[in-house]
Parts: sequence; C-alpha cells; structure tokens
Amino acid sequence: MNKLVVFYILALGLCFGSAQAETILIKGAKVHTLSDKGSLDTADILIADGRIVQVGSSLDASAERVINASGKVVTPGIIAPISELGLVEISAASTTNDHSVTGESIGSAFNPLPAYNPKSTLIPFNRAGGVTSAVVFPSISPWDGGAVEAQRVFAGRSFAIKLNSEFDSVEARDVAQKAYLGEAGAQLAGGSRASAYAKVESALREALEYRENRSAIRRGEWRQLDYNLADLEALQPVVDGKASLVVTANRASDILAALALAKVFDVKLVLLGAAEGWMVADQLAEAQVPVVIDAINNLPISFSSLGARLDNAALLTKAGVKVAISGPDYAATHNLYLSRQSAGNAVAHGLPYEAALKSISSNVADIFSLDGGTLETGAVADIVIWSGDPLEVTSYPEQVLIAGVPQSLVTRSTRLRDRYSKPSKGHKFGYRH
Repeated sequence: MNKLVVFYILALGLCFGSAQAETILIKGAKVHTLSDKGSLDTADILIADGRIVQVGSSLDASAERVINASGKVVTPGIIAPISELGLVEISAASTTNDHSVTGESIGSAFNPLPAYNPKSTLIPFNRAGGVTSAVVFPSISPWDGGAVEAQRVFAGRSFAIKLNSEFDSVEARDVAQKAYLGEAGAQLAGGSRASAYAKVESALREALEYRENRSAIRRGEWRQLDYNLADLEALQPVVDGKASLVVTANRASDILAALALAKVFDVKLVLLGAAEGWMVADQLAEAQVPVVIDAINNLPISFSSLGARLDNAALLTKAGVKVAISGPDYAATHNLYLSRQSAGNAVAHGLPYEAALKSISSNVADIFSLDGGTLETGAVADIVIWSGDPLEVTSYPEQVLIAGVPQSLVTRSTRLRDRYSKPSKGHKFGYRH
C-alpha cells in the first residue's frame, strides 16, 4: 500500500470514526462514479472505515477483503426519495401501519420516528434490490373521513434511514416537511385547491410570525394563532431553509401555484408527482426546484395528470430540472427497488443514461442533503455490485455494501424460495411425540 493511500485511510479514520475497521478492495469493475470522474470501464475501489479512499485503475493497495468484480457493474446504492419504510408492513392491515394518522393528530408536528421499525421485512427486501438509503415520510389519506374533518394539509416530519436493519440506522432527522396541494390537497382542505393553498400559506406565514415573536407568543402575550405551537415549531426548519417543503402536485397549474408560494416564503421546495411537470419545465428550472416523479406514469388516471407522459423525466432534465425517480406509485414502499426499472424506462424515452443513474442516487442525496450517491474519495461506501446493467430488468445486485459493510441479501422471499425449491434439506418435523 503506498504512503498516499495510508495517509487517506488514517485521515478518514480520524474524521469519520473507526466503526468500520475492515478495508475492502473492489477490483476490475465497470464503475459509474456519478462524480466528475464519470464512468470508468475498468476500475478498483478501495474502502476503509466505511468511506471510499480511492477510485482508479489497478490500485496498488492491499485490503482485508478483496472482491473480484471483473465483468460486473458498480454504482452507488439506490436512494429512495419517498417511502414509508419501517412504518408499514401491509397497507391494508391497520395494525401494521404507522405512517398515517387521522383527526387532531394530523399536522406538521407529527413525528413518525418513534414508530420506526428497522427490522421491517420490507427493508431487507428492498436492500436486496439495491436500495441502501431512503427518506421516510408520514402521509394522510385524502379519502379518510377523519382527515377530511380535520381539514389539515401537513402530513408531518420526515427522516432518512440506512437500510442495514440496525437500531441506529436513522441517518438524519427532520429532513423535510410534507404537505398536500393539488387534487389531494383539495380533498383534505374541504374540496378546493385554493383552500389547500391558503392553509399552507397561512401556516408558513404564522411560522414566520412565531419565529420573530416566539417569547411573546409562548407567554400568551400575542394574538390567537390558527396553528398550535407544536406545529409552528415543526415548521421552523422549513422557514429557516434547513429542511425542504415537499408538496404533492401533478397538474401544471398546481405546480406553478406551488412555485409562487415557495417564492413568497423563500422555502426549499420539492415537488412530488409533477406528472405534468414537462409543461412548466422552464419555470421549474429557473426556480431551481427539484421534482420526485414516477417515471412510468403515463396514464391520465385523474384530471390532474391528463398530460402525463413517459418522456417527462427526459424533458425535465433537458430543461435543467433536477429529477429524482421513485418507485411505482402503487405499493411504492414495497417496491422501492423498482425505481431502477423506472429509470430504465426513462432512458428508453430520451433520458441520458448517466442522468438516469443520478435520478435514483446522487440527485436524491443532493435534494435532501444526504450522504451518498457518488463513488469518489471521501464518499460514504454505499455501493452495489450488479450482475450487469443496473437499469436492465434481468440484472440483480450480487453484493450490497452500506457504509462499507457487506449486507445480507437474504429475505423472506429467498427463504421461501429455498425452502420449497429444496424441500428435502433441513425441514424435519417440528414436533413428534
């Protein structure tokens, strides 16, 4: 190992701690760094203390674990931009569902983090599909009677996780606040989009008022506010620009309304949905507002998405909009890993290949200020070694590393597969008298 590499390892160990002692050398892979280095046809990656120490050709380095990745493709791990991981197991079974609440519990102060279960069966399932991190959001069902009665449009606070199933897997807290505009917002706010818009506007205005007069308001020496102190406190990271405001909007006119709102309050806006985003791509680019889209949504399933089309991601990216691609909307949390196939479909409809890889990794990291998304010196070693092209349906992850630690790819599905494909091995009677 040369002196420069030793220096990097020691320096990174001092900077990032020494929880990951194992050094790993991945050799001979095609590497998509998603950094300024671009894609390398044949390269090695050296990892120490959970971070990437060096990326290059024929590295002169030794390591405790050497992975021969010749003929394989290596990318950063997939980062899911929107999920309910750890908060839900079966959507239709309320006892396994902690991601949404009704009635007075709804609001910006709602924090689902205490309900997070890092041992959820959905976590290893998505990890085996190449997902290494995810942003977790609460939600409100627009069709729930209690929610409509409450007439609230803020779902609550989000957090980010690593998919290593560890109890300390929460990566960041208060990453964003989720609110509903457009069709879903109208359902929650009494029937009109305008009402949803007014509720978000009022909440942000009162949050600013609270920020400037916190002491007086808390002493009760202020006017009566519409939002309670807990909700206003929860909105402080948003009005301070430290957390994003993620709003749902699909119709182009709803998107423009959201842009106007964000401009007034100077908040970091992220649009979720944006089925008709391509119609207002220039305005999105000018405002530097990123979008999280379902790239295979091309059906006019509502009047909000009559203009949905498969080249939405390509057109938005061409205009200069930062695009993140989520899994398919239906049962998204169960199938987050399918975002790579959605990205592949986007490539088939004009999205440049590397932009597609970024849309499921580095763009998500940038949007939510998370670690990961690139393979470069100093980056966290969230890495997937693929059997082939990661955007190809028939490819699959052969190895997944999170913070430099190799992860199990065993899931309930693989256990069932093995049990019934090899019934003669290891399946004795559970009980015999």
